Amino acid sequence: MPTPTPLATPDRFVRDQDPAYYGCYRLRFQQVAPCQDDFRALVVVRPDAADELAAAIDALEPQHYPFQLIERRVHAAGWSLDPDGPGTHLLSLEQLADVCFIDMRNFLRAMEWLAPHLEDAHFFVFSTGDGDDRWVDEYRIDVGLVEARRWTAAACERSSVVDLYEALLAERADDLTFRRFVAFTHVELVRGRGWRGSTFAAAHLRRALELDPDHPHAAALLGGR
Repeated sequence: MPTPTPLATPDRFVRDQDPAYYGCYRLRFQQVAPCQDDFRALVVVRPDAADELAAAIDALEPQHYPFQLIERRVHAAGWSLDPDGPGTHLLSLEQLADVCFIDMRNFLRAMEWLAPHLEDAHFFVFSTGDGDDRWVDEYRIDVGLVEARRWTAAACERSSVVDLYEALLAERADDLTFRRFVAFTHVELVRGRGWRGSTFAAAHLRRALELDPDHPHAAALLGGR
């Protein structure tokens, strides 16, 4: 079982560019709950809290932040959302710029600042940029409070992140939502790398079906070998 490292919130905005937290990041967010079909990180804003959340985002110290406040019905088409899904407003966690500089300690500080305006959520974020980016940060928002832990993948590879999720699943075997999430990451790995038809792809797709027999794409991809 991997051992997490607690993430401590800095008492002020960080500018020291510590390479353990700061770099040329391409951040990747994957949300476990509330579950989206594509596991994007879309955190539901508390009822009537959208204006307060927008003001809280504007009050953050200058830095590139992966925060976009959207209104479900207004932005449904452009964001491929169900206009009748849960939440009138959503906080999208997505790095729209391809490459940017961001200190993840400041991201944690920002999430704690914004969390009182957000519903409960559970997501992971990791870097797909340059350098020894083996960290995978896990966030839980619970009744306006944030718990953050840092895990370490075995190598700087997307498959190593899936391996990490599998290790966590060993301790969370009864969590059906997390099982479905891990199944999705196996399928996404195959689709993203273009490994369809390979022995490697078949192993990941079979594992996805073990975890989620009703996965909408795993069986079709496996049958198309």
